[in-house]
Amino acid sequence: MRGDLVLHYLESGNYKKAREVIQNILQEDPLNAEAYIQLSAIELESGNLKKAEDYAKEALKIDSNNKVAWAVLGQIYHHQKDYSQAERCYLQALKIDNVYVEVLACYSELLIETGFIEKGLEILKYAKSLEPTNDLILENEFFVNLYNRNFEKANKTIKKLFTSSGKIGSVYKLLVLYEVNRGNFKKAYNYAKLAWQEYPNDQDMLMVLEYLKMLNSPLLYFNRLFLKLPYELFYILFLGGFLLLSLIKMYILAAVWVTIFGFIYMMIFVMPIVYKFSEFVKKAFIGLFCKRKY
Repeated sequence: MRGDLVLHYLESGNYKKAREVIQNILQEDPLNAEAYIQLSAIELESGNLKKAEDYAKEALKIDSNNKVAWAVLGQIYHHQKDYSQAERCYLQALKIDNVYVEVLACYSELLIETGFIEKGLEILKYAKSLEPTNDLILENEFFVNLYNRNFEKANKTIKKLFTSSGKIGSVYKLLVLYEVNRGNFKKAYNYAKLAWQEYPNDQDMLMVLEYLKMLNSPLLYFNRLFLKLPYELFYILFLGGFLLLSLIKMYILAAVWVTIFGFIYMMIFVMPIVYKFSEFVKKAFIGLFCKRKY
């Protein structure tokens, strides 16, 4: 019963409540490996990798053949970019269960990330043959397609997730990434709002929502519109409008025209800095969305 309560809190992003329930479980049963694994998963999701590692190792002290503990520890090392240790843990989990689909998916991700793309895709394909509708497999497939900028295939994978996944909030998160990579920030913002409704306690999701709100501000939208214009057309509009207004002796309007275009011109130089920052934030929340659960 309390195990179901822990899962409920984990899925809703309420880690504080989940920790409280797990600590109560451990007080009654200090050798509960599953409880330590859940604590490890919480710390992993919260970015506390050292604590997550300690809890996973504690679970393995209790049960050295626990495949989930090995999988979580592998994912922790994966986040730390300690690829050799991550591979060792994934292989140990697969030694216990050679058709552990979630680990096959994570191992394929590690191989792709470290440059062994062909082997990684081969393992991902094998994992998909075992469980075609597995959420983690489909998510990895989505990220591969997104990385290759194959939006058509990525969209098809999203549709599969909508029919197979019980976690609609996770699908909304992927749709946020999909639309951000396509440059459709308005749609991304709308999907982020839907994801926030599913995960009201998720502070990371709130950060993403605020970021997208900033990108959808009228000023940034207007600036993106002008950035798409060729510089030649920009100067023609500026000089043409100024000369026309000067010739018809509308000097006040000419001054306003110069002020407006001067502001736009200044923003064109300033906005690349904003976009560099936005790319940094985008990478940050892509990392947040890529966190795996077992």
